[in-house]
Amino acid sequence: MRLREARRILTLAGIALSGTIGTGAAMVTSSAAARQRSVHQVTVTRDRAGVPHIVAHNFTALGYGEGYTFASDDLCTLANDIVTLRGERSKYFGPNQLAVNYSAGTSATNLQSDLYWRYVQAAANIKHQLTAKPPNGLLPQVRQLYTGYVAGYNRYLRSGKLNDPACKGKPWVRPITLTDMFLRGQQIETEGSSQQFLSGIVQAAPPTGAPLTHAARRVATPPQGSFDALRAQFGDAADRAQGSNGIGLGAQDTRSGHGMVLANPHFPWRGSERFWMAQLEVPGRYNVEGGTLMGFPLIGIGFNRNIAWTHTVSTSRRFVAYQLKLVPGDPTSYYLNGKPTKMGRVTVSVRYGAKTVQHTFYTSHWGSVVDVASVPGNAYIWNSATAYALYDVTGQDGPRTADQYLRMGQATSVHGLFNVEAKWLAIPTFNTIAADDHGQAYYGDVGATPAVSAAEIKTCLPAGIPTLVFNAARVVTLDGSRTSCAPANVAGTPQRGIFSASSEPHVFRQDYVENSNDSFWLANPSHPLTGFSPIIGLSGTVQGLRTRIGNLMIAARVTGTDGLGPAKFTIPTLQRMWQGDRSEQAALVLKDLVSYCKAHPIQAASNGKVVNLASACTALSGYNGTGRLVGSGGGWLFSVWSHLDTDSAFYTTAFNPAEPLTTPSGLNPGTPTAPATPLKWLADAVQSLQAHGIPVGASYGQVQHAPQSRRLFVPGCDSGCFAAIYADDATPSSSGPVNSAPYGQVYDGSSLVMTTQLNPSGPAAQGILTYSQSTNPRSRWYRNMTNLYARAKWVTLPYTAAALKHAHPLRPMTLQAP
Repeated sequence: MRLREARRILTLAGIALSGTIGTGAAMVTSSAAARQRSVHQVTVTRDRAGVPHIVAHNFTALGYGEGYTFASDDLCTLANDIVTLRGERSKYFGPNQLAVNYSAGTSATNLQSDLYWRYVQAAANIKHQLTAKPPNGLLPQVRQLYTGYVAGYNRYLRSGKLNDPACKGKPWVRPITLTDMFLRGQQIETEGSSQQFLSGIVQAAPPTGAPLTHAARRVATPPQGSFDALRAQFGDAADRAQGSNGIGLGAQDTRSGHGMVLANPHFPWRGSERFWMAQLEVPGRYNVEGGTLMGFPLIGIGFNRNIAWTHTVSTSRRFVAYQLKLVPGDPTSYYLNGKPTKMGRVTVSVRYGAKTVQHTFYTSHWGSVVDVASVPGNAYIWNSATAYALYDVTGQDGPRTADQYLRMGQATSVHGLFNVEAKWLAIPTFNTIAADDHGQAYYGDVGATPAVSAAEIKTCLPAGIPTLVFNAARVVTLDGSRTSCAPANVAGTPQRGIFSASSEPHVFRQDYVENSNDSFWLANPSHPLTGFSPIIGLSGTVQGLRTRIGNLMIAARVTGTDGLGPAKFTIPTLQRMWQGDRSEQAALVLKDLVSYCKAHPIQAASNGKVVNLASACTALSGYNGTGRLVGSGGGWLFSVWSHLDTDSAFYTTAFNPAEPLTTPSGLNPGTPTAPATPLKWLADAVQSLQAHGIPVGASYGQVQHAPQSRRLFVPGCDSGCFAAIYADDATPSSSGPVNSAPYGQVYDGSSLVMTTQLNPSGPAAQGILTYSQSTNPRSRWYRNMTNLYARAKWVTLPYTAAALKHAHPLRPMTLQAP
């Protein structure tokens, strides 16, 4: 109806401008011109929360409207990232400042970042992606969307409306290109693989010293504790900030009998890895509402008429390290099937000021040569005997990822969604959790994973440090001297060396599926998934606190024993469950901690200072065990303590694979004279709060605040809260450039949150973008949803034109695409 009306209005306008009815030929010309204009017209209607609903007749116009509207919210943030992708950070910000990728959890100097991205450009993958055919090239609709997005973004930049003080008038703000967009896609795809090694790829260089003797080539076995840094970077410790929760509910567990989804990704509150919400529609061809990461023009997490889906960070390793055995006397040659093979070289340059820096990257049959500094004892550093190369399958996905998300948005059932994932195999390091209007729920870790079986790991894993690395952090290293240790080539896959969907974990359920960044094992505890390659994940291992509390809360809701009303889920009870903000860590150990504290209130801190814990005991005894803003007095102290007490013997009851949701448990008190006890860490926590002027009885509602204002307090916690929120508390977990922020300020955690019910009559959804739509402090969308989140409010997400009209949206904006 809107399109026909637009055509009518434009036709009448053309007649009126002609000044006369004119001849029949003139009428035909005017009418044709009006139709042509309407084809390229795009309408943008913001609802009251600031979410744009963008409707166009074709994908080029849709992309144009999206690019223009996004730029009006967040141009400066993406423009800063484009500087990174072009390898120009040193030019504009100096070579020694840090370039931080908040989502990857890594940082490098600007010069290292520039060299790396110049190397990515020089590898010519982007040029190939621009010309390749599907499945590894762009579908026509996706190319049109990208082309329109670039044009729309650049049109806003030319409009003169940019008023964000972060970048207005800055020389580094320039029009973007299609190449920039493809580099942005590769950045998103490789955050869990190549970018974990960015500095190591840049730093890898041939050794300059004398060749190692046979004795010197042997690396001493480091103590197990020295692998802590590697485990922190790659280990399977759940509850890490770059995580997420996802719940897909089937007909059996919902009161309506229809599918429901809770989307709760935990992503950074700053940088280009923020979500941006929108509804994108080409009538009859694509109509999806939800959120997408900046610079990716398709909805990444959302819903359409029939399905809703979300993602969580997977345990699957999308990469393999290969150990190269070097030719004696020639550290840039290695043996491959017994024959010396010369490494490739790619030389790039970066210019800043009057200086030009050249750097050579080295490549192998397996990929880029890399130093892995987080491995103890410099064991993975290039020496005269060995080097290491990175085989990254996600770096080869290219446009296939964007193509897949178009087709995902067009799926009409979870089985159809799975078929899309199985065909394209391009999900970058994510699980998928979904449900549909037939009442089916789906979990899958179906994406590009190196086809390395458990048998191949056993056969090809080198002895010594590589085996220790695998046992400590499940990072797979294989013998790079034998092509027989290459990932298998599986029939029917769109690229070489990756598993097919049949070898990857997935399940369809009528009750529910859940994931909170542990492996596939307990996607549904009543039907554990086992038997998959350890490169994807492990079964029978300790589960993170969010996995445990998520499944326990679902069980209580299904039986109606959680105090939220009659059994099974509705949208309101799903929301109230998520907003409960119960700390699972507090449920497990708070009572014990208070008991020990009262029994031994005088304790020595790590610095030797004696601390009277009486006030801390009182504060903790009154703590309600949640991350809520009200009633959580003592919660901040408990949170700081939980981050400091990292003793390996933290619990008294060990993990039992038969009871994975309730073990381990119980606080290990140690002894009052032991060198490391929970009370010593509590004394440290008290000192930390005192140093920052925070009362020991402070609640989250007194300390934990949003970036927009020190007085805008937000709920959630990172001591086992399902709705995890990560704020700086001056402990090691919030130190360093990736996590550090002003004290008490949130830097990561719950971001895009959506609850969707798939009714036969259409989806009913509500959500919240915790940090709001815009990074521009002068925008009306800078903090509006953050205010709502702080007050536990939700935003209705209208899907149909009638629902949008009923929501009293703002006045529509009409744009004319080129």
